[in-house]
Amino acid sequence: MAFRFVHTADVHLDSPLRSLALRNPELGELYDGDQTSMKTARFLSEQIRRLDQAGVRVFIIRGNHDALSKITRELAYPESVKVYGGRPEAISLESGDRATPVVIHGLSFAQAQCPESLVGKYKPRVEGAVNIGLLHTSLAGTRGHDPYAPCNVSDLEATEFDYWALGHIHKRSISTGRCT
Repeated sequence: MAFRFVHTADVHLDSPLRSLALRNPELGELYDGDQTSMKTARFLSEQIRRLDQAGVRVFIIRGNHDALSKITRELAYPESVKVYGGRPEAISLESGDRATPVVIHGLSFAQAQCPESLVGKYKPRVEGAVNIGLLHTSLAGTRGHDPYAPCNVSDLEATEFDYWALGHIHKRSISTGRCT
């Protein structure tokens, strides 16, 4: 059986359309700070429940916006969902009939500000496994973005992970090399 995964980042549920936000700065901002909408929390719970019922595992790290969300921290997730905390963890997925095990490495922001790189805090790669890292970062000091957990491609490559699932920049980008 092949291993498949979907990498999503910076969903920003309940964020207003940019033009609406300019007209009324009080609209939205959910997951952009201190979340207050129970309606959106219910929506998120329902969608995660659907993924659970379909047998899909979910791995979540918190970035600068999510770190402030009180409701998101208090949601009860099914066992198929892993929300990483402020300490690095490496979760091994059962191989089933896959020949190669898969390990998902993650670390959430403990608070909204994270001016230092988190890459060196991750657990080491697991030999003989496909290693996937989840990280919220302003990779290589991306222009126009505040530095959140800043690092560069060489920092990521030094981990020897096979894939880094990055978030924060709101722009699709693929970097090829030792790790994708």
